[in-house]
Amino acid sequence: MGALLFVVVWRWPLWGVLAPLCVASLLDLLQIGSGGVDVGVSLYIDDIACVVSLGVGILVYLRYWGCFPRDAVPCFALLILVAICFGRGLSTYGLKLAGNSVRDLFSFAAPALAVMLLRPALRLDASRLARWLVGAGLCLSAIAMLRWAGVLPTPVELEDNLRVVSRTLGADYAMIIGHAFIAAIYLAFAERGNRWRRVGAGLLGLVTFGLQHRSVWAGTAAGIAWLTLRSGRIVNARRLAYGAVCCAVAGTVMFAIPQVSDGAVALISSNVEETQAENSTWAWRVSGYEEAAARIISSEPVDLLIGSPAGWADGAIASFASTHIHSRYVDTLAYYGMVGFMALLMWLWILARTVRGPMRRLHGKTLDNRAPAVFLEALLLSEAVYFVPYTGGILNGVLLGLIWLAAIESNKECVTMRFEPRAVQDIREWISAR
Repeated sequence: MGALLFVVVWRWPLWGVLAPLCVASLLDLLQIGSGGVDVGVSLYIDDIACVVSLGVGILVYLRYWGCFPRDAVPCFALLILVAICFGRGLSTYGLKLAGNSVRDLFSFAAPALAVMLLRPALRLDASRLARWLVGAGLCLSAIAMLRWAGVLPTPVELEDNLRVVSRTLGADYAMIIGHAFIAAIYLAFAERGNRWRRVGAGLLGLVTFGLQHRSVWAGTAAGIAWLTLRSGRIVNARRLAYGAVCCAVAGTVMFAIPQVSDGAVALISSNVEETQAENSTWAWRVSGYEEAAARIISSEPVDLLIGSPAGWADGAIASFASTHIHSRYVDTLAYYGMVGFMALLMWLWILARTVRGPMRRLHGKTLDNRAPAVFLEALLLSEAVYFVPYTGGILNGVLLGLIWLAAIESNKECVTMRFEPRAVQDIREWISAR
Protein backbone atom coordinates (compact mmCIF):
# COMPACT_ATOMS: atom_id res chain seq x y z
CA MET A 1 0.00 0.00 0.00
CA GLY A 2 2.80 2.38 0.90
CA ALA A 3 4.64 1.59 -2.34
CA LEU A 4 1.46 2.21 -4.36
CA LEU A 5 0.92 5.54 -2.61
CA PHE A 6 4.53 6.50 -3.32
CA VAL A 7 4.10 5.69 -7.03
CA VAL A 8 0.87 7.72 -7.23
CA VAL A 9 2.47 10.71 -5.51
CA TRP A 10 5.55 10.40 -7.72
CA ARG A 11 3.40 10.33 -10.86
CA TRP A 12 0.79 12.94 -9.84
CA PRO A 13 2.43 15.21 -7.25
CA LEU A 14 -0.25 17.90 -7.61
CA TRP A 15 -2.88 15.56 -6.20
CA GLY A 16 -0.49 14.51 -3.48
CA VAL A 17 -0.28 18.11 -2.27
CA LEU A 18 -3.77 19.47 -2.89
CA ALA A 19 -5.89 16.40 -2.12
CA PRO A 20 -4.97 16.12 1.61
CA LEU A 21 -5.42 19.87 2.11
CA CYS A 22 -8.80 19.94 0.35
CA VAL A 23 -10.04 16.88 2.23
CA ALA A 24 -8.91 18.36 5.55
CA SER A 25 -10.67 21.65 4.77
CA LEU A 26 -13.87 19.84 3.79
CA LEU A 27 -13.87 17.74 6.96
CA ASP A 28 -13.26 20.86 9.04
CA LEU A 29 -16.08 22.65 7.22
CA LEU A 30 -18.49 19.79 7.92
CA GLN A 31 -17.27 19.46 11.53
CA ILE A 32 -16.10 15.87 11.00
CA GLY A 33 -13.21 14.76 13.18
CA SER A 34 -12.83 18.27 14.63
CA GLY A 35 -12.09 16.97 18.12
CA GLY A 36 -8.56 15.87 17.32
CA VAL A 37 -6.45 13.28 19.12
CA ASP A 38 -4.28 13.87 22.17
CA VAL A 39 -0.84 12.31 21.57
CA GLY A 40 1.01 14.51 24.01
CA VAL A 41 -0.01 17.40 21.79
CA SER A 42 -3.42 17.90 20.22
CA LEU A 43 -3.24 16.43 16.71
CA TYR A 44 -5.88 17.46 14.16
CA ILE A 45 -6.67 16.42 10.61
CA ASP A 46 -5.33 19.79 9.40
CA ASP A 47 -1.94 19.04 10.96
CA ILE A 48 -1.69 15.65 9.27
CA ALA A 49 -2.72 17.14 5.92
CA CYS A 50 -0.08 19.88 6.16
CA VAL A 51 2.66 17.39 7.04
CA VAL A 52 1.65 15.04 4.19
CA SER A 53 1.51 17.87 1.66
CA LEU A 54 4.84 19.27 2.76
CA GLY A 55 6.33 15.79 2.51
CA VAL A 56 5.08 15.46 -1.07
CA GLY A 57 6.52 18.88 -1.88
CA ILE A 58 9.89 17.83 -0.50
CA LEU A 59 9.68 14.65 -2.55
CA VAL A 60 9.18 16.72 -5.71
CA TYR A 61 12.15 18.87 -4.72
CA LEU A 62 14.33 15.78 -4.28
CA ARG A 63 13.16 14.45 -7.63
CA TYR A 64 14.22 17.70 -9.32
CA TRP A 65 17.28 18.28 -7.15
CA GLY A 66 18.62 21.82 -7.31
CA CYS A 67 15.27 23.38 -8.30
CA PHE A 68 14.43 24.95 -4.94
CA PRO A 69 12.75 28.28 -5.80
CA ARG A 70 14.52 31.31 -4.37
CA ASP A 71 11.18 33.08 -4.03
CA ALA A 72 10.18 30.47 -1.43
CA VAL A 73 13.05 31.34 0.91
CA PRO A 74 10.99 33.75 3.11
CA CYS A 75 8.26 31.11 3.44
CA PHE A 76 10.90 28.53 4.35
CA ALA A 77 12.37 31.00 6.87
CA LEU A 78 8.98 31.26 8.59
CA LEU A 79 8.91 27.48 9.02
CA ILE A 80 12.44 27.58 10.41
CA LEU A 81 11.27 30.17 12.95
CA VAL A 82 8.36 27.89 13.83
CA ALA A 83 10.85 25.08 14.55
CA ILE A 84 13.10 27.39 16.61
CA CYS A 85 10.26 28.74 18.73
CA PHE A 86 8.90 25.22 19.22
CA GLY A 87 12.32 23.98 20.34
CA ARG A 88 12.71 26.88 22.77
CA GLY A 89 9.28 26.32 24.26
CA LEU A 90 9.49 22.53 24.43
CA SER A 91 11.67 22.39 27.52
CA THR A 92 10.01 25.34 29.24
CA TYR A 93 6.29 24.85 28.62
CA GLY A 94 6.06 21.23 27.50
CA LEU A 95 5.08 19.49 24.29
CA LYS A 96 1.36 20.26 24.37
CA LEU A 97 1.53 24.03 24.92
CA ALA A 98 4.47 24.50 22.57
CA GLY A 99 2.89 22.39 19.82
CA ASN A 100 -0.48 24.12 20.01
CA SER A 101 1.18 27.53 19.88
CA VAL A 102 3.03 27.01 16.58
CA ARG A 103 0.10 25.38 14.76
CA ASP A 104 -1.31 28.66 13.43
CA LEU A 105 1.70 29.76 11.37
CA PHE A 106 2.65 26.21 10.41
CA SER A 107 -0.78 25.52 8.87
CA PHE A 108 -0.46 28.76 6.89
CA ALA A 109 3.14 28.54 5.62
CA ALA A 110 3.54 24.77 5.12
CA PRO A 111 0.82 24.43 2.42
CA ALA A 112 2.19 27.46 0.58
CA LEU A 113 5.72 26.04 0.56
CA ALA A 114 4.43 22.62 -0.55
CA VAL A 115 2.64 24.21 -3.52
CA MET A 116 5.66 26.33 -4.45
CA LEU A 117 7.87 23.24 -4.49
CA LEU A 118 5.64 21.84 -7.26
CA ARG A 119 7.01 24.36 -9.75
CA PRO A 120 9.13 21.87 -11.77
CA ALA A 121 6.19 19.45 -12.08
CA LEU A 122 3.23 21.81 -12.60
CA ARG A 123 2.27 24.44 -15.15
CA LEU A 124 -0.55 26.64 -13.97
CA ASP A 125 -1.82 29.70 -15.81
CA ALA A 126 -4.16 32.40 -14.52
CA SER A 127 -7.21 31.09 -16.39
CA ARG A 128 -6.84 27.62 -14.92
CA LEU A 129 -6.43 29.09 -11.44
CA ALA A 130 -9.55 31.21 -11.99
CA ARG A 131 -11.58 28.13 -12.97
CA TRP A 132 -10.36 26.26 -9.90
CA LEU A 133 -11.38 29.18 -7.69
CA VAL A 134 -14.82 29.44 -9.27
CA GLY A 135 -15.37 25.71 -8.76
CA ALA A 136 -14.28 25.90 -5.12
CA GLY A 137 -16.40 29.01 -4.58
CA LEU A 138 -19.52 27.38 -6.00
CA CYS A 139 -19.04 24.30 -3.79
CA LEU A 140 -18.66 26.47 -0.68
CA SER A 141 -21.65 28.56 -1.76
CA ALA A 142 -23.74 25.40 -2.03
CA ILE A 143 -22.83 24.47 1.56
CA ALA A 144 -23.67 27.99 2.75
CA MET A 145 -27.08 27.90 1.05
CA LEU A 146 -27.83 24.43 2.41
CA ARG A 147 -27.13 25.75 5.89
CA TRP A 148 -29.35 28.76 5.29
CA ALA A 149 -32.09 26.37 4.17
CA GLY A 150 -31.62 24.25 7.30
CA VAL A 151 -30.57 21.13 5.38
CA LEU A 152 -27.11 21.18 6.93
CA PRO A 153 -26.51 22.20 10.56
CA THR A 154 -24.72 25.48 11.22
CA PRO A 155 -21.78 25.29 13.68
CA VAL A 156 -22.59 26.68 17.11
CA GLU A 157 -19.76 29.21 17.02
CA LEU A 158 -21.30 30.88 13.96
CA GLU A 159 -24.78 31.28 15.42
CA ASP A 160 -25.73 34.63 16.97
CA ASN A 161 -28.72 36.94 17.22
CA LEU A 162 -26.96 40.09 16.00
CA ARG A 163 -27.58 39.61 12.29
CA VAL A 164 -30.55 39.61 9.98
CA VAL A 165 -28.97 36.71 8.06
CA SER A 166 -26.81 34.37 10.11
CA ARG A 167 -23.26 33.57 9.11
CA THR A 168 -23.00 30.02 7.84
CA LEU A 169 -19.31 29.88 6.94
CA GLY A 170 -16.15 30.96 8.72
CA ALA A 171 -14.16 33.90 7.41
CA ASP A 172 -11.47 31.81 5.66
CA TYR A 173 -14.06 29.91 3.62
CA ALA A 174 -16.03 33.09 2.92
CA MET A 175 -12.84 34.71 1.63
CA ILE A 176 -12.41 31.88 -0.89
CA ILE A 177 -15.90 32.68 -2.18
CA GLY A 178 -14.83 36.32 -2.45
CA HIS A 179 -11.77 35.28 -4.47
CA ALA A 180 -14.03 33.11 -6.62
CA PHE A 181 -16.22 36.17 -7.26
CA ILE A 182 -13.16 38.06 -8.52
CA ALA A 183 -12.16 35.07 -10.65
CA ALA A 184 -15.67 34.79 -12.14
CA ILE A 185 -15.62 38.45 -13.12
CA TYR A 186 -12.24 37.94 -14.78
CA LEU A 187 -13.44 34.90 -16.73
CA ALA A 188 -16.74 36.50 -17.70
CA PHE A 189 -15.38 39.70 -19.19
CA ALA A 190 -11.67 39.27 -19.88
CA GLU A 191 -11.97 35.92 -21.66
CA ARG A 192 -15.23 36.17 -23.59
CA GLY A 193 -17.11 34.13 -21.00
CA ASN A 194 -20.56 32.71 -21.72
CA ARG A 195 -23.75 33.67 -19.90
CA TRP A 196 -23.37 30.90 -17.32
CA ARG A 197 -20.14 32.46 -16.13
CA ARG A 198 -21.99 35.73 -15.59
CA VAL A 199 -24.72 33.90 -13.69
CA GLY A 200 -22.05 32.21 -11.58
CA ALA A 201 -20.42 35.58 -10.90
CA GLY A 202 -23.75 36.99 -9.73
CA LEU A 203 -24.39 34.02 -7.45
CA LEU A 204 -20.92 34.25 -5.90
CA GLY A 205 -21.39 37.97 -5.35
CA LEU A 206 -24.72 37.46 -3.58
CA VAL A 207 -23.32 34.73 -1.32
CA THR A 208 -20.27 36.88 -0.47
CA PHE A 209 -22.63 39.69 0.48
CA GLY A 210 -24.96 37.43 2.45
CA LEU A 211 -22.23 35.81 4.54
CA GLN A 212 -21.67 39.18 6.27
CA HIS A 213 -17.97 38.98 7.00
CA ARG A 214 -16.93 42.62 6.80
CA SER A 215 -13.28 41.68 6.37
CA VAL A 216 -14.27 39.56 3.37
CA TRP A 217 -16.27 42.47 1.98
CA ALA A 218 -13.22 44.73 2.30
CA GLY A 219 -10.81 42.25 0.72
CA THR A 220 -13.17 41.39 -2.13
CA ALA A 221 -13.98 45.05 -2.79
CA ALA A 222 -10.26 45.89 -2.95
CA GLY A 223 -9.64 43.09 -5.44
CA ILE A 224 -12.60 44.03 -7.65
CA ALA A 225 -11.66 47.71 -7.59
CA TRP A 226 -8.11 46.87 -8.66
CA LEU A 227 -9.34 44.50 -11.37
CA THR A 228 -11.74 47.12 -12.72
CA LEU A 229 -9.35 50.07 -12.66
CA ARG A 230 -6.41 48.17 -14.14
CA SER A 231 -8.51 46.45 -16.79
CA GLY A 232 -9.64 49.68 -18.42
CA ARG A 233 -6.58 49.82 -20.70
CA ILE A 234 -6.45 46.09 -21.31
CA VAL A 235 -9.87 44.59 -21.87
CA ASN A 236 -12.00 45.63 -24.83
CA ALA A 237 -14.09 48.67 -23.88
CA ARG A 238 -17.24 47.01 -25.25
CA ARG A 239 -16.85 44.11 -22.82
CA LEU A 240 -16.46 46.45 -19.84
CA ALA A 241 -19.44 48.53 -20.92
CA TYR A 242 -21.55 45.41 -21.41
CA GLY A 243 -20.57 44.14 -17.97
CA ALA A 244 -21.37 47.49 -16.35
CA VAL A 245 -24.79 47.60 -18.01
CA CYS A 246 -25.58 44.03 -16.90
CA CYS A 247 -24.61 44.83 -13.30
CA ALA A 248 -26.69 48.01 -13.33
CA VAL A 249 -29.75 46.24 -14.74
CA ALA A 250 -29.44 43.32 -12.30
CA GLY A 251 -29.06 45.70 -9.37
CA THR A 252 -32.05 47.78 -10.44
CA VAL A 253 -34.28 44.72 -10.87
CA MET A 254 -33.25 43.27 -7.51
CA PHE A 255 -33.77 46.47 -5.54
CA ALA A 256 -37.09 47.05 -7.26
CA ILE A 257 -38.40 44.04 -5.32
CA PRO A 258 -39.35 45.33 -1.82
CA GLN A 259 -38.40 42.13 0.00
CA VAL A 260 -34.94 42.12 -1.52
CA SER A 261 -34.25 45.82 -1.06
CA ASP A 262 -35.54 45.86 2.53
CA GLY A 263 -33.47 42.80 3.40
CA ALA A 264 -30.31 44.27 1.88
CA VAL A 265 -30.77 47.60 3.68
CA ALA A 266 -31.42 45.83 7.00
CA LEU A 267 -28.35 43.65 6.50
CA ILE A 268 -26.09 46.63 5.79
CA SER A 269 -27.57 48.67 8.65
CA SER A 270 -27.02 45.91 11.21
CA ASN A 271 -23.38 45.59 10.22
CA VAL A 272 -22.80 49.34 10.30
CA GLU A 273 -24.37 49.60 13.74
CA GLU A 274 -22.22 46.74 15.01
CA THR A 275 -19.09 48.45 13.70
CA GLN A 276 -19.97 51.72 15.44
CA ALA A 277 -20.74 50.09 18.79
CA GLU A 278 -18.29 50.58 21.65
CA ASN A 279 -17.89 46.82 22.09
CA SER A 280 -17.51 46.06 18.38
CA THR A 281 -15.23 43.25 17.27
CA TRP A 282 -12.95 45.72 15.49
CA ALA A 283 -12.49 47.79 18.68
CA TRP A 284 -11.77 44.56 20.55
CA ARG A 285 -9.14 43.59 18.00
CA VAL A 286 -7.46 47.00 17.95
CA SER A 287 -7.23 46.94 21.73
CA GLY A 288 -5.53 43.55 21.48
CA TYR A 289 -3.13 44.85 18.82
CA GLU A 290 -2.12 47.76 21.05
CA GLU A 291 -1.55 45.51 24.05
CA ALA A 292 0.49 43.05 21.97
CA ALA A 293 2.61 45.88 20.53
CA ALA A 294 3.36 47.24 24.01
CA ARG A 295 4.37 43.77 25.17
CA ILE A 296 6.69 43.30 22.17
CA ILE A 297 8.47 46.60 22.78
CA SER A 298 9.14 45.75 26.43
CA SER A 299 10.32 42.18 25.75
CA GLU A 300 13.88 40.83 25.88
CA PRO A 301 16.16 41.45 22.85
CA VAL A 302 16.09 37.79 21.80
CA ASP A 303 12.30 37.63 22.07
CA LEU A 304 12.00 40.91 20.17
CA LEU A 305 14.18 39.48 17.41
CA ILE A 306 12.81 35.93 16.92
CA GLY A 307 9.82 35.76 19.26
CA SER A 308 9.18 34.25 22.67
CA PRO A 309 9.36 30.48 23.27
CA ALA A 310 6.25 28.71 21.96
CA GLY A 311 3.59 28.19 24.61
CA TRP A 312 4.17 31.40 26.57
CA ALA A 313 0.70 32.79 25.85
CA ASP A 314 -1.17 30.11 27.82
CA GLY A 315 0.08 31.32 31.19
CA ALA A 316 0.61 34.97 30.32
CA ILE A 317 -1.21 37.71 32.19
CA ALA A 318 -2.79 39.31 29.15
CA SER A 319 -6.16 39.78 27.53
CA PHE A 320 -7.55 37.15 25.18
CA ALA A 321 -7.45 39.60 22.25
CA SER A 322 -3.70 40.16 22.65
CA THR A 323 -2.81 36.45 22.72
CA HIS A 324 -5.32 35.16 20.16
CA ILE A 325 -4.56 37.83 17.59
CA HIS A 326 -6.81 38.14 14.54
CA SER A 327 -4.24 39.59 12.16
CA ARG A 328 -1.57 37.81 10.18
CA TYR A 329 0.79 40.77 10.42
CA VAL A 330 0.41 41.49 14.14
CA ASP A 331 0.29 37.79 15.03
CA THR A 332 3.57 37.09 13.23
CA LEU A 333 5.24 40.09 14.88
CA ALA A 334 3.95 39.13 18.34
CA TYR A 335 4.90 35.45 18.18
CA TYR A 336 7.96 35.43 15.88
CA GLY A 337 9.52 38.82 16.41
CA MET A 338 11.01 41.22 13.92
CA VAL A 339 12.62 38.42 11.90
CA GLY A 340 9.28 36.69 11.36
CA PHE A 341 7.52 39.95 10.54
CA MET A 342 10.18 40.95 8.01
CA ALA A 343 10.11 37.45 6.46
CA LEU A 344 6.34 37.74 6.00
CA LEU A 345 6.61 41.17 4.40
CA MET A 346 9.47 39.99 2.18
CA TRP A 347 7.38 37.01 1.05
CA LEU A 348 4.44 39.22 0.10
CA TRP A 349 6.78 41.70 -1.63
CA ILE A 350 8.36 38.89 -3.69
CA LEU A 351 4.89 37.67 -4.65
CA ALA A 352 3.91 41.19 -5.71
CA ARG A 353 7.10 41.59 -7.74
CA THR A 354 6.60 38.23 -9.45
CA VAL A 355 2.96 38.98 -10.24
CA ARG A 356 3.95 42.40 -11.54
CA GLY A 357 6.56 40.89 -13.91
CA PRO A 358 4.27 40.36 -16.94
CA MET A 359 2.96 43.93 -16.62
CA ARG A 360 6.49 45.31 -16.83
CA ARG A 361 7.31 43.18 -19.87
CA LEU A 362 4.09 44.20 -21.61
CA HIS A 363 4.37 47.89 -20.73
CA GLY A 364 2.97 50.01 -23.53
CA LYS A 365 1.26 47.05 -25.24
CA THR A 366 -2.53 47.11 -25.55
CA LEU A 367 -2.90 43.35 -25.37
CA ASP A 368 -5.41 41.13 -23.61
CA ASN A 369 -2.39 39.13 -22.43
CA ARG A 370 -1.98 41.69 -19.64
CA ALA A 371 -5.37 40.73 -18.16
CA PRO A 372 -4.10 37.57 -16.38
CA ALA A 373 -1.45 39.62 -14.58
CA VAL A 374 -4.09 42.13 -13.46
CA PHE A 375 -6.24 39.27 -12.18
CA LEU A 376 -3.33 37.86 -10.15
CA GLU A 377 -2.61 41.32 -8.77
CA ALA A 378 -6.25 41.62 -7.68
CA LEU A 379 -6.12 38.27 -5.90
CA LEU A 380 -2.90 39.15 -4.08
CA LEU A 381 -4.22 42.56 -3.03
CA SER A 382 -7.40 40.94 -1.76
CA GLU A 383 -5.37 38.50 0.35
CA ALA A 384 -3.14 41.27 1.72
CA VAL A 385 -6.18 43.28 2.83
CA TYR A 386 -7.80 40.21 4.38
CA PHE A 387 -4.67 39.56 6.47
CA VAL A 388 -5.20 42.82 8.36
CA PRO A 389 -8.16 41.51 10.41
CA TYR A 390 -7.57 37.74 10.00
CA THR A 391 -4.60 35.39 10.06
CA GLY A 392 -5.73 33.11 7.24
CA GLY A 393 -5.34 29.35 7.21
CA ILE A 394 -4.66 26.39 4.98
CA LEU A 395 -6.68 27.61 2.00
CA ASN A 396 -5.11 31.07 2.11
CA GLY A 397 -1.63 29.59 2.16
CA VAL A 398 -2.47 27.31 -0.76
CA LEU A 399 -3.80 30.28 -2.72
CA LEU A 400 -0.62 32.29 -2.21
CA GLY A 401 1.40 29.37 -3.57
CA LEU A 402 -0.92 29.00 -6.58
CA ILE A 403 -0.75 32.74 -7.32
CA TRP A 404 3.03 32.47 -7.42
CA LEU A 405 2.93 29.45 -9.75
CA ALA A 406 0.52 31.23 -12.10
CA ALA A 407 2.68 34.36 -12.09
CA ILE A 408 5.77 32.31 -12.98
CA GLU A 409 3.92 30.77 -15.93
CA SER A 410 2.75 34.22 -17.06
CA ASN A 411 6.35 35.43 -16.97
CA LYS A 412 7.40 32.54 -19.22
CA GLU A 413 4.62 33.30 -21.71
CA CYS A 414 5.64 36.95 -21.88
CA VAL A 415 9.25 36.07 -22.68
CA THR A 416 8.24 33.98 -25.73
CA MET A 417 5.29 36.14 -26.81
CA ARG A 418 5.16 37.53 -30.34
CA PHE A 419 3.66 40.99 -30.51
CA GLU A 420 1.43 41.71 -33.47
CA PRO A 421 -0.03 44.99 -34.69
CA ARG A 422 -3.40 45.82 -33.18
CA ALA A 423 -5.12 45.51 -36.56
CA VAL A 424 -3.89 41.92 -36.92
CA GLN A 425 -5.17 41.13 -33.44
CA ASP A 426 -8.61 42.58 -34.24
CA ILE A 427 -8.78 40.45 -37.40
CA ARG A 428 -7.85 37.33 -35.44
CA GLU A 429 -10.52 38.09 -32.81
CA TRP A 430 -13.13 38.71 -35.52
CA ILE A 431 -12.31 35.39 -37.24
CA SER A 432 -12.38 33.44 -33.97
CA ALA A 433 -15.73 35.01 -33.07
CA ARG A 434 -17.19 33.76 -36.32
